[in-house]
Order: sequence, then C-alpha cells, then structure tokens
Amino acid sequence: MSKLFGTAGIRGNILTKVTPELALRFGAALATHLRNAGDVAVGHDNRTSSKMLEAAVTSGLIYGGCNVALLGLVPMPVLAFQTRQRKMHAGIMITASHNPPTDNGLKCFNGQGMEYTPNEEEALESLIMTRTYHGVSWEKLGNITEISDVKEQYIEAVLQRFSALKTKIKVVVDCANGATCDVAPVLLRRMGCQVVAINDHPDGSFPGRPLEPSPENLQDLSRIVRETRADIGVAYDGDGDRLAILDQRGRFVLNDRVIALYAMKLLEEARGGSVMMSIDTSFCIDEVAEKFGGVVQRTKLGKTFVGLREKADAVMAAEPWKIIDPSWGLWGDGIYSAARIIKMLDESDKTVTQLFADIPSYPQRRLSIACPDEKKARVMDLIAKEVVRDKNVASVWTFDGTRVNYADGSWLLLRASGTEPKVRLYAEGKTEQRLRELVKRGKSLIKQALA
Repeated sequence: MSKLFGTAGIRGNILTKVTPELALRFGAALATHLRNAGDVAVGHDNRTSSKMLEAAVTSGLIYGGCNVALLGLVPMPVLAFQTRQRKMHAGIMITASHNPPTDNGLKCFNGQGMEYTPNEEEALESLIMTRTYHGVSWEKLGNITEISDVKEQYIEAVLQRFSALKTKIKVVVDCANGATCDVAPVLLRRMGCQVVAINDHPDGSFPGRPLEPSPENLQDLSRIVRETRADIGVAYDGDGDRLAILDQRGRFVLNDRVIALYAMKLLEEARGGSVMMSIDTSFCIDEVAEKFGGVVQRTKLGKTFVGLREKADAVMAAEPWKIIDPSWGLWGDGIYSAARIIKMLDESDKTVTQLFADIPSYPQRRLSIACPDEKKARVMDLIAKEVVRDKNVASVWTFDGTRVNYADGSWLLLRASGTEPKVRLYAEGKTEQRLRELVKRGKSLIKQALA
C-alpha cells in the first residue's frame, strides 16, 4: 500500500501526516517533477490549516523554480478549471474533501485539470520519500502572483453552457460551511433559481454538519426542503467535487441513480459510448446504459478519470457523489453537475421524483469499520480468501478490494479505505431482506479478519 497517496491524493491529520514539512517537500518534489520550471496554480479550502499548508507548498515550488499563481479560497472545481483555463503546467488543491476538520490534504492536477494518475503520483511519492527533489539557484527561483476573480470567471463559464431556465425552480443548497459557499448559491441564482442557502458561511470547524453529504448528515436539508416546498435539494462536501440530490419531498436520491440519470442524458446525446464507473457502483447504471447504447466499464475508486484517456468513446466517468463530464472538464465537479441536473429538471417539466422514475432503485448500504492502516493488507487478504466461498457467486472483482457479484444481481464489496483507517463495506440487494443478509455477511467477514 502506498505510503503517502491514497484514493484521492494525500490526506491525513495535520500533526502526524499532512504537516507543513510534508507540504514543503511536496512542492519541491512537484517542481522537480516539472523539471524545475513552469507555472503552478495553488488553491485551498477553508480548513483552519489550509493557509499554513499553502505557505509551505508555495515555498517548495518556488525553491524548485516554479512560478506560483495563488487562487486563494476556492472550491476544487474552480482550481481544476483555472489550471486548464490559464494553461498552467499543474495545479495543487489543498483540501481533505469530506474528511474531518482535523485533517487536510494535497491533490495534484495536470495542465488539463485532470487529477494525477497513479503513475504520476508514484513518481511524486518517490521524489518525496527519497528526498531526491532539488532546488534552483537564486536567479532561477520562482515568483508568486495572486489571482483575483477566479470564482467569477468559473461562474461565467458555467452560465455560458446553459440557456435561461423556463421556470423559477426553488433550490435549497447545503454548502456544509465549505468552499462552495460563495460559488454554488451565486451560480444557481444567476441561472434563474430561487435559492435558499444553508450552512453557507465558510467556517473551518464546519459547525453545520459532518462534511460527507450522506443521508444521515442531510437531515436539516431534508426538513428545509419540505418546509419551504422546494423543488430540489442540493448538498456538497467541503471542496465541491461531491454532490448529493434530494427530491421535492426531502428524500435522498441514491448516488448511483444520480449517476445513471446523468449517463442516460450523455449517452442519449452521444448516441452511445462508454461510461467509466468505480467498483462500488450499482448495476442500475448498467441497465440504463444498455438501453441507450452504452457500455459500463469499472475501475478503481478515485481513479475513474484514467479511463477517459483509455477509451476514446467515453462520455463520462463517475463514482458515488462525483461526476466527471468530459464535455465540460476532466475533473469531478459537483457545482457544474448540479447546474446540469437542474437544467434537465427545468426542461422536463417534471418533479425530481418523476425525473428519476425510469431509473431503477435497489436497496444499498455503505458502512465504515475501523481498521488500523498497518492491518489493512492482512484483513483484505483474509477477506478475499473467505468470501469467494459464498454460494451462487457469479463473478469476483479484485482490482480494488474484493467485490462479489451474486447470481441474483446483488453484490458485496469490501475494500480498505485509501484516505482513512477504515475498511469500507458496500452492499446492494434486489430486496431489503437480501441487503440485510449481505451486510451481516460483510460485517462477519471483517470481524473475523480483525480477530
């Protein structure tokens, strides 16, 4: 298992892992990777540690000869967009996404706004761990430029993609006190929506709710959608790459159904193609894709974007909460995705429930069970050996944890988290009873492996 990089860049506690020293080395390593020249955009979320890490990573980049464009407090999609728009050689986002406020992280993007591939991350990690990065002489040091209006430029670019709404759709937006606070509500208002914003002031302690936009964390949003008689609810994580949707009754729309609806739209427009999905996604996506001439290909969680390079006919890539629409950009963008779904809602003259009526819905559970990082490899090895003995196994995928697909169309996935000391359990059944059986089986396997 990688020492630094996980599923989505580097994340961890600011005292024990993502320290200022690591950020300094990260910046110097990236500069060395870029051959000690070039322009790098740096943005950050609103965690209390983000400005500290910005100073450290910027110092490393300058030491290594790179010029730094400081974008300041921005959602991750704005950093990726500006990296491409300004023809930067790379971009760095300082964020821990949906992790708790004790954590922070570092994520790298190439000049097209795409996250670094596993091979690129390995090259960076080697430089950091072996300390083989190097600086430049005094006359070749990089410089710093502070860039303003980057959020406004992003908003304008999104607005240019959509015509005005026909109806004044009422949207409740939950910004999680994160980096989307002064972008997502502004964009939706200028699209023509009537916006009710909650948790919409940046606060690095994130007092409104936990950052992951999961059903259990969106109870206030659900209540406000019902009380205000809104048409739709929208929720983000800390940096804006993740998106959750609630219907007009405040009910959480399963992430995979959101992906399936988006895939349906893009496949319909492209008249077929490939959709790149993470290993933890529902077969409902396959059912929808097949109807519209699409083929689903699955890959590792956090790395679906790699498939966009490998498949010329790929129309999208996604994992739960995160959608990459290559017609817009090569990054996960919850802000743009929400705008496009609201535009679909407006064009359909339907409610959210009606909009999703043709998308299958199967019961799912997602759980996390504590597991020390040093035990993950052993636990996953034991699970892989045991779970394949189950009855009625149709296929087994082992490219990211172990996913067992059963003959009845249900599945169970167990994988080590790449960002936290946990083992993830994902399950989907065609019935609630079948789902309960799978969750019980998964918990038993993890408990047995940890014993």
